Amino acid sequence: METPLTRRLLAELAGTTILCLFGIGAAAAVARVEAGGPGLLVVALAHGLALAVAIYAFGSVSGGHFNPTVTIALAARARFPWREVPAYLIAQLLGGTLGATVVHLAYTGSGTTGGLGATTLAEGVNVGQGLLAEAFGAFLLVTAVYALAVTPSAPKGVVGFGIGLALAVQIMAIGPLTGASVNFARTIGPDLVLAFTGGEVAWSHLVVYLVGPIVGGLAAALLYEVVSGLKAARPTVERV
Repeated sequence: METPLTRRLLAELAGTTILCLFGIGAAAAVARVEAGGPGLLVVALAHGLALAVAIYAFGSVSGGHFNPTVTIALAARARFPWREVPAYLIAQLLGGTLGATVVHLAYTGSGTTGGLGATTLAEGVNVGQGLLAEAFGAFLLVTAVYALAVTPSAPKGVVGFGIGLALAVQIMAIGPLTGASVNFARTIGPDLVLAFTGGEVAWSHLVVYLVGPIVGGLAAALLYEVVSGLKAARPTVERV
């Protein structure tokens, strides 16, 4: 029996909140402890492990997207219904904002929030380079989603760990360039909270985090299907 849409949306909201809360929280915590830039390895592992927990906890309910990039890539290849895409995206964006809000409240008055882990282009990185970096990061993430959650022959039980590891690896690779968001919910959440609390937001960079991941995710989905010979589309990502 199909899980009701309301339950799936709540699962997407909860999973995205977990991902953003602990990913952003790690950036804020490490920045405070080190009084400098967040430790890339710690932040990468926090994001990866948080995503793994979210997938194992809620993936069987919603499919475990927790990222507009994944939802759009699956829908574009007829593996997720387009009619449900807007609702999923709203749930994910709300989750990202909720996660950032909790971090902001937790760290208010107790030291730096590390800019709430907001993703911005590093000094010397232009928009074109940022788009390319985010596209490559999303390419790796969506490839992992296909290999571990969509392919019928995917090994059982490792989907959360494997996809979380892919997220962590791409953060370590492109984090110094763009912050390695590959997830518009992860970007817009801190940006909105910073905007409402008087923080600085690099709105001119937003196109990088909106367009880059979608392009990379679509390319990964198409290439994986061509190379692997993956056959008939299924309506949703494999339940965990």
